[in-house]
Amino acid sequence: MKVRLVHILTEPDTKREVESISSLSPLQFFGIEYIQQVNQRYTGDAWKLVPALSHGEGTQHGPGHYGAFQSFKKAIENNFTEDLDGLIICECDCVLTCSPYDFLSKVYSALEFSKKKDLCYLSLGSRFVGGVLQSPENETDDDFPEFYITDKIILAHCIILPKQYREIILNNLDNYSWDSPDIWFNESFWRSGISRFGIIRDRLARQHEGISLIDDIWKDSQ
Repeated sequence: MKVRLVHILTEPDTKREVESISSLSPLQFFGIEYIQQVNQRYTGDAWKLVPALSHGEGTQHGPGHYGAFQSFKKAIENNFTEDLDGLIICECDCVLTCSPYDFLSKVYSALEFSKKKDLCYLSLGSRFVGGVLQSPENETDDDFPEFYITDKIILAHCIILPKQYREIILNNLDNYSWDSPDIWFNESFWRSGISRFGIIRDRLARQHEGISLIDDIWKDSQ
């Protein structure tokens, strides 16, 4: 399988991004193409001009959410080439909770699971936020006990986009407005009539604690 990982960075000299790079960059020696995408922190007002996809549904938005979405959009449009079996996108605070070898093995399993069950994307991060389950278990497969199918994913610090949904994802980027990345994936797929996502039971990656670039709030590891 050919897999590419795009590591979205903003302040690569800060502690949490240094540790994220230290954790993820060794994957390039285990069969995954590793690319760093360093962005300037977004501070403009364009986010005010077009309502977010979940606008009016109680979600608070700001320039950080818009900047995060634009970073994901750039990562996908510049790197999700036709020759890939899967594109992994990791945020700047992503840290593995397993060895690179084990991570690679689970990535391959995740892509096989997504193909068998026709899944549009998967998360290798936590199913929980603040100790509360965010992804209901809708379907399982005995051949892939480490994963299950859900219709909602919260947190996008370590996700996989499989090749079979490449065109739909690219079309959604053209046809749907912006949002916080995890909300955007949920909303854009739901509005496309798709609600089959995959998630791992025991996370392979966590978010490093620190000040979030999205909303400037300290967040514990998830």
